[in-house]
Amino acid sequence: METPLCKLAFKYGTDKCPKIRHSYTPLYYELFRGREKTVKKILEIGIGYKVNNRGKQYEYYQIGASLMMWRDFFPNAQVYGIDIVPETLIKGERIHTYLCNQYKPEDLTKLIKEIGSDIDIVIDDGSHQHQHQVWTCQFLMPLLPKNVLYIIEDVLYTDTLVKRLSNFNTMTVSFPMKQPNVYNQKTDDVIIIVKNK
Repeated sequence: METPLCKLAFKYGTDKCPKIRHSYTPLYYELFRGREKTVKKILEIGIGYKVNNRGKQYEYYQIGASLMMWRDFFPNAQVYGIDIVPETLIKGERIHTYLCNQYKPEDLTKLIKEIGSDIDIVIDDGSHQHQHQVWTCQFLMPLLPKNVLYIIEDVLYTDTLVKRLSNFNTMTVSFPMKQPNVYNQKTDDVIIIVKNK
């Protein structure tokens, strides 16, 4: 089923929607439906670039596509994006981007001081390296408020991540892999973490 979030994702060209690549937006629509007007801050780790770290170019990709999708879906939210590639930094209505390395504590500490810790949703679509995903979550979660929703996309080593994040309440959602990737994965996994304490 194509949701309003799927339509926004396709409009802006983010690969989070089934028409382009991943099946994340139907899940996100179910997770966030009813909260559209109450979410005040969303942080996305990884703004994205037309060329990935293996040199593959994505013709469909528009820099900041998912940030624009979030801005339109959450009309009262400030949308923050971080990346290590300077060319990804954009400015827009309620969109703020920062040069920031998700694996550097000094970068993340500075970011939280600047934007505030009262973040409702964090989406990690950054390096996709499992050690970065675990470390970033472990570092940020103590700084964030209770009931923050923290989502890790493009998970390669699901069991390892869940085990290393066992101090949090985690849930894994798996989608059939539409296109084979370089790691020969059979599923496209997302880990959802809720901070209950």
